[in-house]
Amino acid sequence: MNEISERQKNLLEWIEKGICPLSELVERLTDFFRTKLEDEPLSPDWVDFWNMNRDRMVRFLPSSLSRRIDEELKSIEMVNGEIWDIRVNNGTRITFLLGAGSSAPSGIPTVDKLLLEMWKRARKIGRDDLDRLAEWCNKHRIMNIEDLLTAAYISNFAAKNRNITSLLDYFLSPMGQQPSEEEKYLLQRRRPVKTLEMDVSAIGFLQDTLQTLFGLLTSTMISANPNPTHNAIVNFIRDHKNTSIITTNYDGCMDQAILEAGLRLKRTIAGENEEGDIDAVELVKMHGSINWSYCESCQDVREFDLLKLKDTYEKDELSYPVMGICKNCGGMRRPLLVPPLSFKFLMFPNLVDIWNSARQSIEESDYLIIVGYSFSEADTYITKIISRSMTKNKNQKMIIVNTDSKLVRYLRERFQSRVDGFDRKRILQACKNCEEILPEILDSMLGKRSGEKENKSTRKSTKKKVRELNTDNLPV
Repeated sequence: MNEISERQKNLLEWIEKGICPLSELVERLTDFFRTKLEDEPLSPDWVDFWNMNRDRMVRFLPSSLSRRIDEELKSIEMVNGEIWDIRVNNGTRITFLLGAGSSAPSGIPTVDKLLLEMWKRARKIGRDDLDRLAEWCNKHRIMNIEDLLTAAYISNFAAKNRNITSLLDYFLSPMGQQPSEEEKYLLQRRRPVKTLEMDVSAIGFLQDTLQTLFGLLTSTMISANPNPTHNAIVNFIRDHKNTSIITTNYDGCMDQAILEAGLRLKRTIAGENEEGDIDAVELVKMHGSINWSYCESCQDVREFDLLKLKDTYEKDELSYPVMGICKNCGGMRRPLLVPPLSFKFLMFPNLVDIWNSARQSIEESDYLIIVGYSFSEADTYITKIISRSMTKNKNQKMIIVNTDSKLVRYLRERFQSRVDGFDRKRILQACKNCEEILPEILDSMLGKRSGEKENKSTRKSTKKKVRELNTDNLPV
């Protein structure tokens, strides 16, 4: 597997900044493609750039260079050829890690779109505090739901303790280490220094409302159905039992695909299934599920039949229980959903066993097939689990199925800097829509289709055309 050169990386980073003058861009593109070594691969990042800018660029680039770029883009290895060489046997341990991108084809919004959807629902409530918050977020370009929910949680926690409020004011204020004259006067007389005034009840109510809105938002996932990604995984499991699935998604698409295929689930949150059932499918839902609930008072956790819940909801026989009453203690029950914030372990200790199961599955795997997962900063603990696993198991490999062309390059550089002697070839790329490429990859791993021959022949044909274009005189 040849690597892209530092010169190519630097050129792409320069282009991504978006401040490059057109004349300089034309000059640098011409120079790069004129002098690029024939066996140096092109980054998939070029595809997005060229698709967005081709019409404008062809007016200024030499026609021979434009044709060459068109042809070379066809040779970009969107799927690493090594993937087609992988074959599994009964002893090969496979673990899938599914992120939001795996359920996107089912009509479920990804994390980057959740906040906009939440504001749409908030407007229907007609509360001034929510309207003001939405307006402020729009004005300051707060587009990440993780930032909002994390800030609300911190504010609610800090507002209940004046000392913490004062310390936050100290750490965050530019003048925190230099008390004002008024503060010096009050400190000399041992009087309490004024801190930011907070309406504790209002902040708590607002955070509770945001949590409820998030529950309402996720309830829209009930109607989502499995897509070809989920069905491909189920078909793979039928032939290869030595497989487990981990997901950070709340939806029931993966569960539904498994159950409707006549398979059973094990390791549910309620622990109702026997661990000894070797034919049952291990599905670990790290961030909760739309059919799980917990009591805020007694911490009792319940799992409800997903297919029954979906059926009653679609027939409008019962509303989705965003809030309910606990049968054990009479307290308030909520869906057990871990919102995208940075304090998951503090808020949901009842999921620790689930997270430990995920860690064990990852560490025991020969191949991690990671589908539609973005490795966000809010989930650094998952990255750390994988990093530890890749360090302990030198033969473990990752297959990243994601349309983000920059993700694999980022992961290779990150793991190489943190794991001694890390081989970049252990992270393989499939930069295509998961519902299209994953079924092909899994069939190939089972020996059901020969993706390798088609892949190699296509690359050879394209490279031949590129070599023919190399004879053109490319002006500088």
